[in-house]
Amino acid sequence: MTWRNLVRRMLPLALRQNVAQWRRQVRDYPLGAQLMPRHAVNLPDSWQLLAEIRQPVMPSTLLENKLINLRLGANKLNLALIEPHAICSFWRHVGRPVAQNGFMVGRNLVEGELTRQVGGGLCQLSSILYHLGLRSGLEVVERHAHSIDIYQEHERFTTLGADATVVWGYKDLRLCNPHPLAILLEFEVHSDALVGRSWINMPLRPCEVTFEREQLGPEQVRVHTLVDGRTLAQTLYKQRPGLALPTARQSS
Repeated sequence: MTWRNLVRRMLPLALRQNVAQWRRQVRDYPLGAQLMPRHAVNLPDSWQLLAEIRQPVMPSTLLENKLINLRLGANKLNLALIEPHAICSFWRHVGRPVAQNGFMVGRNLVEGELTRQVGGGLCQLSSILYHLGLRSGLEVVERHAHSIDIYQEHERFTTLGADATVVWGYKDLRLCNPHPLAILLEFEVHSDALVGRSWINMPLRPCEVTFEREQLGPEQVRVHTLVDGRTLAQTLYKQRPGLALPTARQSS
């Protein structure tokens, strides 16, 4: 074990995240207003629907807590405006996922294992934002995929390759608007579905986004993300379908 890993194990996660977030803020300083969150008061009548994505919220352990977390995050992102050349940061809008901000313990995938963490389930919201951004022609500034694929096909809320994991302080999802006019984001959370939409005040064709799998072995797959036929990303996943969340007693 390296000394860095030893220090990581000795320091509480909250402290490590605080340090990581401070370092990120220092790096972000030159971006200034590009990262400042902005919101519309309402959806203007003249704006046109650019893209819409609807995902099921699948039955799972701690589902009610996940729905609470999704609603909190979606409320923060709803009616967000991304001005031309501005950057939409998931965490700048949602804020830190802690109990003081109303977030609940949910299911999270951490280092290849399912665990209970406050804010668990928010990755579905960041994933639909990522997919919506691709369909809307936004440029991906920062995106992190899950390294482990834990789902069987009938359990997926989105196709493999359309995911974007977020970890406060360490991993963010950031999308830049290259269009000459602002894009407005809209989100709805229902008991069984998550809906994301993008709007713009000009005629604009949504991008065609496809995810093509390349099986590399019995437990490893590469997904090619294509936007209008051009490869945007290649993501490797280790496949562990059926991975279960330990019981509360086992995980304590």
